[in-house]
Amino acid sequence: MRTFLRRAAVTVTCLGTLAGAAVVTASPAMAASCNTTTKSVDDRGYTGPWPDNWILKSTMCSYRSGGYIYSYAKLSWDMPDAHGSAPYLTFDAAKFRVYLKKSVSGATDPVRAHRDFGIEGRLENGDGSYTTPTFRHAISRYALGDGAWKLNWNNDGDGYIHYSVTASPRV
Repeated sequence: MRTFLRRAAVTVTCLGTLAGAAVVTASPAMAASCNTTTKSVDDRGYTGPWPDNWILKSTMCSYRSGGYIYSYAKLSWDMPDAHGSAPYLTFDAAKFRVYLKKSVSGATDPVRAHRDFGIEGRLENGDGSYTTPTFRHAISRYALGDGAWKLNWNNDGDGYIHYSVTASPRV
């Protein structure tokens, strides 16, 4: 009986070692390719004497795994100190849109999918940064992630204004 237990223990140890070796030799995750855009954007609904420009920074990142493209955006912003510490509603609505596009040489890259991420509360609360969840879509061949700030300024009457960003490199 002891021989059986010893053999079982040796077998389990060997299998554990082999499993550990498989984890060590597994290929690393694909690194994302990214591009960053920084814009100074005027608060279209405010015409007072204080500074009112927002600094919007976005980093579009994409990577490929198999037949899928994965993309996300790292967002940050500096809100103007135009209104002191008083609460101020700057937006009627605000979102960031992530586009997944098929990369076509010499032509406009067609959008294959897009997803909106609501950021109005984060912007108005001055949270300062947000990373969207990773969004994926099946695209064969080359693809890229693109995005846009979609801001509906309070008191301007214009609806959403589209602020494009630099797309990620093609993956």
